[in-house]
Amino acid sequence: MKPGAFLWESLSMAMDALRKNKLRSVLSVLGITIGIYCIIVVYALVHSMEKNINDNFASFGTDVLFVQKWPWDEFGGNYPWWKYLRRPETSLDEARFLEENLDKSLASAVAFTFSSSEKIEYRGVSLTETRVNCVSHRYNEVQKADVETGRYFTEDESAAGRPVCILGASIAANLFSGADPLGKEIRVKNQVCRVIGTFRREGQSIINASADERIMIPLKLGMSMMNYKENSEGTQILLKAAQGISLDDLSFETGQLMRRYRRTGPYQEATFSVNRMSMITNAVSDLFGTIKVIGVIIGGFSMVVGCFGVANIMFVSVKERTQEIGIQKALGAKRGFILAQFLTESVILCIIGGLIGLGMVWGTLQLLNFILQNQLDSGFVLYLMPSDVFLGIGVSVLVGLLAGFLPASSGARLNPVDAIRSK
Repeated sequence: MKPGAFLWESLSMAMDALRKNKLRSVLSVLGITIGIYCIIVVYALVHSMEKNINDNFASFGTDVLFVQKWPWDEFGGNYPWWKYLRRPETSLDEARFLEENLDKSLASAVAFTFSSSEKIEYRGVSLTETRVNCVSHRYNEVQKADVETGRYFTEDESAAGRPVCILGASIAANLFSGADPLGKEIRVKNQVCRVIGTFRREGQSIINASADERIMIPLKLGMSMMNYKENSEGTQILLKAAQGISLDDLSFETGQLMRRYRRTGPYQEATFSVNRMSMITNAVSDLFGTIKVIGVIIGGFSMVVGCFGVANIMFVSVKERTQEIGIQKALGAKRGFILAQFLTESVILCIIGGLIGLGMVWGTLQLLNFILQNQLDSGFVLYLMPSDVFLGIGVSVLVGLLAGFLPASSGARLNPVDAIRSK
């Protein structure tokens, strides 16, 4: 028999057997459905969390360096924070030094920024502990500043430290209750500022990095309002790599210039850190790799239960169809045909169960997305990755082969005469 006809015949007989035993088929499918649901929903949640975190960090720029006193590549319980606490904050003078001395072919833009939590007010409405970002003029060339209404700071406003500001979407909504904030004056700390723009709504960020809850003002204005070396929440020099320049090259040159400015000897430990987002995203991927292993172990127990359930059903199926097997073998059916027939039945059962489980996972994620985005105003999105779908189908096929092999082998080894005489 040709391979195609052989496969089609095996598939037809397996489907016929499933139709004749609907209740048994449903019970078999149920075990696999629950197992696949448990595995894939864990994987989907882990992948979604990893993707959202990495995307949030990547939004700061995969081609950007961050010079500050705290390093980002020493996570864990042994992080020597007391050593880094003694380091000086990066300064505006250092940012200017880097901008003047870095070759333009290495860095396309340099910016300086610091943040502080302040009280803001508008006509009796006040918001406390609001994050105020004080940025140099070229900040929008280094980081995303997605202004939806209004505009960004002009060069004159930045240079003169004009009292102007750009509001996050949530800040604007809370202060103005849906009214147009452009041209209105609000009080930031003790300074009256005119609103010149609002940022596009991003939704709540899993890493608390959404622009919705922030205000942006020119750096010179911020420095006149607060002592950034003492009261800020940390300073940063941001450098955007020029087109075609690797971060390794830019990082080396930046490190050498910072050592030169701070007069740090070649054998002395640096008093600054040159960070990049890949430091965090790589650590996040390593962390979630461990979580995925735990998810496989948890889901594996569910699949073992489902596997035993399918195997038990298949043994019953072989027992019930013993005479049918005997007749097939008496008519010339080979052991491989019998084996393929029951293996196909087992695999089809598991694939159906797996597809139902994947459908349940997709429905669960859609429901959670609706709650997150419409009820909680969250920017967190849950995904069912193609890799998760392929994993679910692959595991279903594997379980079908494992669960059906022993029952199929026992049926294929039956003596045709004894099988026909069985009751």
